[in-house]
Amino acid sequence: MTHLTLQSVTKRFNGSSAVDSVDLSVPDGKLVCFLGPSGCGKTTLLRIIAGLETPTSGSVMFAGKDVTHVPANRRDFGMVFQSLALFPHMSVAENIAYPLRLRKMDKAAQSRRIAELLELIQLPHMANRPVTQLSGGQRQRVAIARAIASSPKLLLLDEPLSALDAKLREAMQVEIRLLQQRLGITTIMVTHDQREAMTMADEIVVMEKGRIAQVGKPLDIYRDPVSEFVADFIGLGNILPVTHDGRGGVSLPGGQQIIVANPARVTAAASDEIRLLIRPEDVCVKPASGEKSSNHLAGTVTFIRDVGATLEATIDCAGFTLTAATTPRETPGLTTGMPVLAELPAHACKLIAARTTH
Repeated sequence: MTHLTLQSVTKRFNGSSAVDSVDLSVPDGKLVCFLGPSGCGKTTLLRIIAGLETPTSGSVMFAGKDVTHVPANRRDFGMVFQSLALFPHMSVAENIAYPLRLRKMDKAAQSRRIAELLELIQLPHMANRPVTQLSGGQRQRVAIARAIASSPKLLLLDEPLSALDAKLREAMQVEIRLLQQRLGITTIMVTHDQREAMTMADEIVVMEKGRIAQVGKPLDIYRDPVSEFVADFIGLGNILPVTHDGRGGVSLPGGQQIIVANPARVTAAASDEIRLLIRPEDVCVKPASGEKSSNHLAGTVTFIRDVGATLEATIDCAGFTLTAATTPRETPGLTTGMPVLAELPAHACKLIAARTTH
């Protein structure tokens, strides 16, 4: 059974739409990420689900019931805010106990639940410590423990890791994901970090200008984006302007024909623009003197970013640049200024709709 369903949800502020006709189903027990740039409507949509905002139109259905106008405190949802919103004058245990006290749970049951949650977040010896004395990662865990203390049916996370440094953030991504899987709690998380979404989500909802641009599993969205906006937002990608050549392939601006795996995927009218997407890891870099394939482009290496295990090469192909991700083993002796052949395997060349300007 689908746990949460949004039906034509729209939210307007001062005449402009922050959320525009959103339809979405969130399945039981999954972690779903709302992903998109600042101002795309993802936090507003989360606040509508939480009951902190009322939609201008549309409905929020939860477990088969319309909860659109049910107050936030009666929805039985847990929420972790970007600021965490812990009570600084309380200890760890007192913060976790707060929602239990509101529900008038007896003291003995509260103590058992607090002990259980402290074990779950791996802070069993910190019950009496003031939250002001905790590290960022520890405060993060306490905020999650407080949000799940009353066993909510839905957990909502609003960019909860944005204040952490890069290394701790990556560690917490794994911790939250493992915790969510252990609890089996349906979770919706807002983020603008595509790597975070790829790491944590069962399903990603990519948002653009208040609308849903694409919904799917992380790898499906990475490998098969439906538009230039999604392709550009999810991971690094070479996005090149092309035209259908009428022979089952496409042509680059210089006239070079490129064979693609599915040329019919984007059926463009003569006035429509299309793009060719190929991910950097799919571009094969070969010596300029090597054997040429049908999808080869001659170019010169203009920049190399060496991060040890991988190399990221920028290749100037007369009129446009390509980024190729490779390794020192695959391309030994690669240097800037070197002439090379960049091969674009047909199976990795995807046609996508060009970004709309309106």
